Amino acid sequence: MSLSAEQNNAICVEFFEAAWNTGVVREDLLASDAIDHSQVGGKTVSEPGSASFKGIIGMFRGAMPDVKLSIEDQIYVADKVVHRWRLNGTDTGGVMGMPPSGKSLSMTGTSTVRMKDGKIAERWANVDELGLLQQLGVVPPPPGH
Repeated sequence: MSLSAEQNNAICVEFFEAAWNTGVVREDLLASDAIDHSQVGGKTVSEPGSASFKGIIGMFRGAMPDVKLSIEDQIYVADKVVHRWRLNGTDTGGVMGMPPSGKSLSMTGTSTVRMKDGKIAERWANVDELGLLQQLGVVPPPPGH
């Protein structure tokens, strides 16, 4: 069942908006052997199944219960979908194991997805963790800023 690039993008939008904005990971939109390639906390991880998606989303939603995903750009062709996105939320639960800061945070990133038979088969994510750590005051801004 090969879908159009537009249909693949619509599935990705539905999946990521549901996951980030409501906390519901739509397993029906993931291939059973889906692989999540991500780099969180400086560690590169490639995990099969939905556990990685659920872990990352759960971590950020636990830290920022009001988190909201905004997809700022959508590029899609054949079986690939790329989204440039922004997460906004208030750090009331402590991001990445740090104490809660109470700060409003904005984090940007890019996700690339490979679709197969109408389901997400692989995801790669690049996240601006440095910018997040600077907002939290853990890492100082560069000199002159």
